[in-house]
Amino acid sequence: MKKAKCILLFDDKDQKNIINNIKLTTQQEFDLDFIFIRTSAAELKQDDSEDLDVAKLKNKIASEIKDKHIDIALTDFGLDCDYLNGLDVVRMVHEFRKNLNFFVYSGNWNKVINSVIGQDYQKASSEQLVNGINQLIHDKIIDCISRIDYTEDLLKYLRHESNDSMEHRLCVLLRANGDMVFNSCCPELKGKTFLEIAEMIENNSDARSEDWIEAVLTQTIAYLTEVNR
Repeated sequence: MKKAKCILLFDDKDQKNIINNIKLTTQQEFDLDFIFIRTSAAELKQDDSEDLDVAKLKNKIASEIKDKHIDIALTDFGLDCDYLNGLDVVRMVHEFRKNLNFFVYSGNWNKVINSVIGQDYQKASSEQLVNGINQLIHDKIIDCISRIDYTEDLLKYLRHESNDSMEHRLCVLLRANGDMVFNSCCPELKGKTFLEIAEMIENNSDARSEDWIEAVLTQTIAYLTEVNR
């Protein structure tokens, strides 16, 4: 059975042909859902200006990923904007999904490294370099790759079996029934919607989500024991 995967992608250039090629290449393996946000789109420009409206971009992100479980996100570093780059996009997305992993791709790594370090990396101290690396880790950037290689790296990631954890599959099912209200085996989360619980698990934002998973598994085992008698 094909695995359903959802990919969030940011670029200022049209990526439709690349997306279609990825879907064609993987059609026997995956049912891919791409959320492509083109940062140069007219709908994201400031009123009466050609400049990107950051508030509109943030609203677009919130709207597009609502009720969706995202498996991986990718962004170009250079987004043809003087005041926003791919690292800014990563942090913007993390306001909604703080544990979402990112690939950042670029054709000019000197600019990327200098942005991470905060200055010319060739003049940076060891401490500044270490701080930059730590920031990448904090931002859940799992790899920095060439623009021309991002398709290959994405496919490797999708094919990695570790993406199919129990929590991942559980969150996919919860989001598919996001409006349903939980009223069962874990009183601490009674009244929460399935969508709210999925976000708690994905963002690791509330320790009660672990209690909820354990309670659901316990109830599932009890059910299976009963029906198999």
